Amino acid sequence: MIKIAIDTGGTFTDYTSVGCLGDQPEQRIALKNPTNHDHPAQGILAGLKELAMVWGTDLEKLLAQTEKISLGTTLALNALLEKKGVKTALFTTAGFRDALEIRRAQLANQWDLAIENPMVLVPRRLRLGIEQRMDYQGQIIKPLNEAAVRAACQKCREAEVKAIAVCYLFSFLNPEHEKRTAEIIREELPQVFVSLSAEVSPRIREYERTTTTVINAYCTPVLADYLKNVKKELAAFGWDQPIHIMKNSGGLSDSGALENFGVKTLLSGPAGGAVGNEALGKALGRTHTVLADMGGTSFDLHVVSGGVNQLVPQTELDGYPLSIPMIDIRSIGAGGGSIAHVEAGGRVLIGPDSAGSIPGPACYNQGGEQPTVTDALLVLGLINGDNFLGGKLPLSMDQAVKAIKEKVADPLNLSVQDAARIIYSITAEMMADAMRLVTTQKGNDPRIYSLISAGGAFGLFAARIMESLQMPEALIPVQGPVFCSWGMLGAACRYDINQSILMEKRCWDAKRLNTMVAAMKAEGTVQLERLGVEKSRQCFDLMLEMRYVSQHHEISVPWTLGEFSPGSITDVEQAFYKTHEAIYEYAEDKEWEIIDLHLACSERDQENILFPSSKAISRVTNKIVAGEVFNCQGEIAVPVYQAGDLKKPINGPALIDFAYTTLIVPHGFYCICEDEGIFALRKEATDEPTN
Repeated sequence: MIKIAIDTGGTFTDYTSVGCLGDQPEQRIALKNPTNHDHPAQGILAGLKELAMVWGTDLEKLLAQTEKISLGTTLALNALLEKKGVKTALFTTAGFRDALEIRRAQLANQWDLAIENPMVLVPRRLRLGIEQRMDYQGQIIKPLNEAAVRAACQKCREAEVKAIAVCYLFSFLNPEHEKRTAEIIREELPQVFVSLSAEVSPRIREYERTTTTVINAYCTPVLADYLKNVKKELAAFGWDQPIHIMKNSGGLSDSGALENFGVKTLLSGPAGGAVGNEALGKALGRTHTVLADMGGTSFDLHVVSGGVNQLVPQTELDGYPLSIPMIDIRSIGAGGGSIAHVEAGGRVLIGPDSAGSIPGPACYNQGGEQPTVTDALLVLGLINGDNFLGGKLPLSMDQAVKAIKEKVADPLNLSVQDAARIIYSITAEMMADAMRLVTTQKGNDPRIYSLISAGGAFGLFAARIMESLQMPEALIPVQGPVFCSWGMLGAACRYDINQSILMEKRCWDAKRLNTMVAAMKAEGTVQLERLGVEKSRQCFDLMLEMRYVSQHHEISVPWTLGEFSPGSITDVEQAFYKTHEAIYEYAEDKEWEIIDLHLACSERDQENILFPSSKAISRVTNKIVAGEVFNCQGEIAVPVYQAGDLKKPINGPALIDFAYTTLIVPHGFYCICEDEGIFALRKEATDEPTN
């Protein structure tokens, strides 16, 4: 049987597949296609048909031999970033309708008084106060005014609202009022999507919980329509099983469950890369790795320290706080399609706007007129215009030159080559700065981290980043251009449960903790079984979200010692101190408290299968390129190798072509085969034989 994983990115959609078709030997096949933004479900279907052709069959027969389809998508994220979600209303406790606008009454940059906050997703006229109140222990002190709920529904009907977020004070301790409100909304407005904070983010902090619930309401209908269309398209070819969706937490769930929780898929594609980052590090014995994924639209970074992925309880995306467990992934607008432009003062900026896949960079010759990073790479001779995207999309040098000349070179009174070098250098520095944000600025020494090259474009910048941060090596997997979808192949089914508890040290109650954890495990068991995970393969990992009393933010403390007892208070305290010291390099003997419990319910014994490198040895050719990129002067001739040529170390300057990417080996660097389908780029080979 076959497993298929699909990652729909902003520019390209990646497909990976492993398994056996009938009695044939096992195959490992990957491909890339431009993303169809106008008709995303049809775009996926077209890519699957092409995948079936590579397998030597048609789509119906391929799906009949497929046991699992995993999907990562940027659809919910794009709806948020582009402000293309549905018209949303907010029902909240009377007197608190402006929480979204007041935020935390803090500036993101205290020195910038003109800074703009992100757009409020719900206008004030649709933020409706409902009379009701719970106290801090979840006790009802004012009953729900059901007439007010029905009146609010009438306003939503008149405004043609498509989704309603419901977020009441302390509903994470007692969801009774939110659940009753949802029942009334479904009676009054059966076609409107309802998002409850007690289901989306049952955690302390009103503003963050409200924002998360609103984003879920705003984006989920867009995702739900997409998933329904994908299932409909696949059903026409005989697929009647669930589609597994990648979540922000690095686990898989089925499309039926996530049709109500779009906020859990905002970073689903990059989360697949994070899973692959951990898996590749374990396969190669690297405990400290940084995944650098440069695609067509963005540059994504993910760090693994100690060999295991760590989730953060809260993060921020496009200025909006999200109070749900997520893998910590950082992104900047520095992809191959990022547009270069010149400001009035002569400063060159790259991104964040992207040309996407259609019309795409000017060199795609599909009507795009803006110069992009890809255009600069083509002009510099760093990519093969005849073999781009595996030969499916020939590039136009003339269009690339024209765009760079008109938009960058002429305004700066430079040659096209010099303008292209500037675009390349600025892009490289932007990525190096982003790398410093996730390493040195967090106390992580980049000199002990292996850099993993992913995405179709990062191999062209890997050596520059290595040199800038003094990193020891860059690892280039054959599956790097489709790394996120490859990571999904080994992702486990997962169900995360959060429950606020608010327990100070002086109020230690082991029985209460055990009761709550037992209930959470029971729920997790049911959900894993629904996803087809047998009890023998179920795994439960408990995290205590803890902080010092009066501290603003909590940290995640792993708990591996089973049930709690009265004496467990000492072990919990020591675990908290140890974790705090590991993160902040200090710990104090002060009062602490447990804020939330987070139980990760997952499937054990999953693995990522490495893809082999090409066996064919090709004739080495030579190419004229910009020498500056290779630590040389002027234009130089460099040999161009294929991945199958790497039977011995290759010293720079050189270019190595893979199926969907190219690797630069500058002067003073060498590349060697490290493992099956994994190549290593290192500096100054001293004890390795030379070619």
